[in-house]
Amino acid sequence: MIYKLFLFLPRPEIDGFTKDDLVDVLLSSHLNYMVMFVGFVLVLIYWMFGNLERTDGKHATLSLLQVICVMIYLYFVRLDVEFDGAVIALQIESIFLAIAGFLGVWSWHYAIKNKLISNSIKTDEQNKVYLKLMPEPIVSVLSFPFAAFGPDICTISWLMLIPVSYIAKKIEARITAKQQNKVED
Repeated sequence: MIYKLFLFLPRPEIDGFTKDDLVDVLLSSHLNYMVMFVGFVLVLIYWMFGNLERTDGKHATLSLLQVICVMIYLYFVRLDVEFDGAVIALQIESIFLAIAGFLGVWSWHYAIKNKLISNSIKTDEQNKVYLKLMPEPIVSVLSFPFAAFGPDICTISWLMLIPVSYIAKKIEARITAKQQNKVED
């Protein structure tokens, strides 16, 4: 349902695509946003009063915001394809993918803090999830400046995911080793 709402977002009917064009299109499409808003309210009501067992309103809101950011990201991926790598589309892709990733981290933190996760998940496993969630939003932030050089360079910049993921795995291994040493002592 949420994805279908994003199909209502307008497509600029212009040959070039700049920041000013984006602002004009977004400002002239207020009815589309009203439809999306009503849809989000319905989804939020379902999540808050539906069959979810281990969540609360704040956690559901964080999850909904994350989904919204992913959908906005997908909208700008569409614009990126249609406008052959428009720099503004590439930059906004990076921004919303980063926000979606950091909202996922925040959501996980909130779930741990408010005991919304299973008791069977130990603290070290909880910390490992943080490290698994972090590489993509970090690389999204790092790829932002490369968008100014066009779609090819921006895409290649995503290879930074390899060293960032490697560093996260090394940190995870250190945490695991320290915890094993504590258990042995």
